[in-house]
Amino acid sequence: MKKLVLFALVLFSIVSLSACKNDVKLQHFTIGVAHYSDSGPSVTAIKSYLEGLGEALDFEVIYTKLTQTDEATNLTKIQELIAAGADGILISMDLGMPSIVEECEAAGVYLAGFLSDFDTSYRDSFEEVYESEYFLGTVADGYISTEIDRGNSFFRSLIEYNTANPTEIIDHVSMVVFPTWAFPTHHTAAAQFVAAVNEYNKTATNPITVDPLDSEVDIISFRPISSTYFTKHPGIDAVISFAAGAGFVYPPMVNAGLHNSLKIFTSGWEQGMDDNFATTGAKTYQHTEVVAIESLTYSLVLMLNKLYGVEFDDMPEVAQRISLEPIVINSESDLTKFKTNIYYTGLYEDAFLDSDAVLNLTAFGNSNSTYAGLLEALSQMTINDIQ
Repeated sequence: MKKLVLFALVLFSIVSLSACKNDVKLQHFTIGVAHYSDSGPSVTAIKSYLEGLGEALDFEVIYTKLTQTDEATNLTKIQELIAAGADGILISMDLGMPSIVEECEAAGVYLAGFLSDFDTSYRDSFEEVYESEYFLGTVADGYISTEIDRGNSFFRSLIEYNTANPTEIIDHVSMVVFPTWAFPTHHTAAAQFVAAVNEYNKTATNPITVDPLDSEVDIISFRPISSTYFTKHPGIDAVISFAAGAGFVYPPMVNAGLHNSLKIFTSGWEQGMDDNFATTGAKTYQHTEVVAIESLTYSLVLMLNKLYGVEFDDMPEVAQRISLEPIVINSESDLTKFKTNIYYTGLYEDAFLDSDAVLNLTAFGNSNSTYAGLLEALSQMTINDIQ
C-alpha cells in the first residue's frame, strides 16, 4: 500500500510539473559563486551541479575563490563578481560579511550562503547581515553551532568499529581540530566526543582513553599536522580528526609509516580515500562524513525566487541558517552507495535533485511550492537516501 501511495504521489508530481514547466517563461540570469576552494571533488561536483541546472533553467555561473584570512581581498572578489554582471551571489565564506552585504545592497545584488553556518555573522553582525533584505540566509555544512552532532557521530562510528572488530578494538585516541577563530564547531564537536566517551566509560568493559587537545600539535592552521604529533601521542590506535583528515593527517601518517596501524575518523572526501577505506587496502579510514553539495539548492531556490520577483507564502521574515544532516560513510556498503552520488562521480545526472525537481521547488516554477517543502527536500540527502 505504501508503494502504491508513493507511486501515486510521484505520478502526480510529474504530471503537475509537466504542466507547470510549460507555463514557466524562463529568464536569463548570471549567478556568481564565491567559494573558499577551487579544486577537489566537492568543487567538481558543485560546478557540475550548477552548470547542469543552469543549462536547463537558463542561468550562467561565474566563479571566484575567497581567502580564509583576508577580509579586504574577499570584498574585492565580490566587487569583481558584481562588475562581471552577477545578478546574485552564492558565498561560502563568513569573513567580512557586513562590508560584503553593504556592497551587494548598493549594487542591488542578492547574496545567499551555502556550505557555511555564517555563525560569526549570526553572533556579531546579525542586524547588518541577517536583517538585510539582500542576504537570503544560508545552508550549513552540517549542523549549525547550536545543533552540533559531529562529536556524537564520530563516537557512534568508533563504537560500531569496536563492536565489529572485537580483537582489534580502538581504546586510545587523539584529536585534531582547526583554530576556534576559523571553525569553532570543531572545538564544540571535540568536547562532545570527549563527553560521549566519558559517559561510555562509566560502564565500559574496555574504556577508551582520549588524549586532551595539545595546543602545540592538535590545533592546526590549515596545514598538515607536525612531525612531532605522534611522539606527543604515544600509544594511540586512531586519530579523531575534525579537520579534514585526508589532507592534514593522512600524509604525515604515511610519512611516519603509521597508516597501516592507525585509523582515522574524519570528515570530508578526497580522491584516493576509498583505496584505504573500511576493509580495503590499509584500512586507515573508518569514518568520514560530507554534506550533500545539492544542499545549495536551498540558496539557489531563494535566489531565483527573488530574481523572478516572487516569494513563498510561508517565507520567514528574517534570513535563516539551516542545518543539514551529513552523509555519513563508515562501512563498505555506505561507500558503495556514496560512489553513485554526484559528490563522488562529479556527474550532474547523479545528483539528488535534477532541474525539474529544483524548478518544482521554486515559487516561480510552481505556485503551490512552499518554504516548508524546500526544507523537506533538504532533509532527504543522507546516506539512506542514495539509491
